[in-house]
Amino acid sequence: MKTLIVILLGVKLNYVSFPMKFDNCLDSFMYTVEQIATYHEWTDKEQYQGYYTNKGRLVIGHYCK
Repeated sequence: MKTLIVILLGVKLNYVSFPMKFDNCLDSFMYTVEQIATYHEWTDKEQYQGYYTNKGRLVIGHYCK
């Protein structure tokens, strides 16, 4: 069974494992990240951009094994 590893940035790097939803690693990552995080645009008020979890951790990468 293939596993998707999502890399999160907080105080330190954190790795979270998920089962692969699709055969393609990128498709599985995008599906999973949309379930666990919300995308934020850069604005003058909020000067951060990217996918953030509800605990404020930034999604910075992924890999499959």
